[in-house]
Amino acid sequence: MKTRRHAYTLIELLVVIAIIAILVGLLLPAVQRVREAANRTACANNLKQMGLACQMYHDQLTTFPSGYLYTPPLAPPIGGGGGGGIFGGARHFDRPPPPPPVVPNDPGWGWAALLLPYIEQDTLASTINYKLPVGSPSMLTPRTTELRLYTCPSDRLTGLFTVVSDGNKQMATAATNSYAACFGALGLMNTQPDVGNGVFFRNSQIRVGEITDGTSNTMLIGERAGFFAQSPWAGVLSNGSCRTTPGAPTFYSIVELAPCMVMARIGNKPLGDQYLEPYDFFSGHLGLVQFVFADGAVHALPHATDPTLLQALATRAGSEPASPSDF
Repeated sequence: MKTRRHAYTLIELLVVIAIIAILVGLLLPAVQRVREAANRTACANNLKQMGLACQMYHDQLTTFPSGYLYTPPLAPPIGGGGGGGIFGGARHFDRPPPPPPVVPNDPGWGWAALLLPYIEQDTLASTINYKLPVGSPSMLTPRTTELRLYTCPSDRLTGLFTVVSDGNKQMATAATNSYAACFGALGLMNTQPDVGNGVFFRNSQIRVGEITDGTSNTMLIGERAGFFAQSPWAGVLSNGSCRTTPGAPTFYSIVELAPCMVMARIGNKPLGDQYLEPYDFFSGHLGLVQFVFADGAVHALPHATDPTLLQALATRAGSEPASPSDF
């Protein structure tokens, strides 16, 4: 007696495939939400560790670390006979001269490099000669060491990259940083990196007592994802630039000067704006940017936060009545 073989009809097969597709479509967003929640938590923990390291640095050295280190060259003689040239005698201007360029910026080691002994990276710190420029060939190993603490899991373009000069010349290879120190609110970071109103600027040595707005109301470090603007955690390379990463979710493609490599500031635009520039903070997390404040607390600030409030939180002594609880 012959037995009949049962098989799925084409319609039944299509129905099964459709059901599987629907289930996958429902499952993937849930998986992505769980993954992003984990990434956000890991990023917040990174910032928490940086805030703790800043506190330990302050406890030991009585100030927060500098935005980056700079040793000025010997000044040329002023005056002397009224000859030609910039320094050749008295000059009269009908308007103030433009600010001088901030070149060089050596040695350039930034806040993240200064924190190494306080984030259990003593061995790496011991390989750095902080008197040599960040871009020195002998500093290749520390400069290209990738550190998980300075990498946000939601940042899609981390790892090694080529630092490019403001004249589009390839300079050196470096490992990225997903975070930037807060220079303050507004200000000319490119040409006047010494006068930020935040906790970090060139050769800054801010003490807790100078943060008169309150440590719980003052930003220390925030996110600036590499897929928005790649920058080296090691510090500033003289003549280097920080520029919009190709393919970044912004309408602008901007080149900023060397000080922007380690610092960002709050401007007039809201967080997550499509016209942000490399000296702005920017996050890989949906709808928010995370910051660690001077008291060590981490806050996730929504994109909808009023820029005026953000500016108040970015300054150390502006006397603005603002706190993270206001958003």
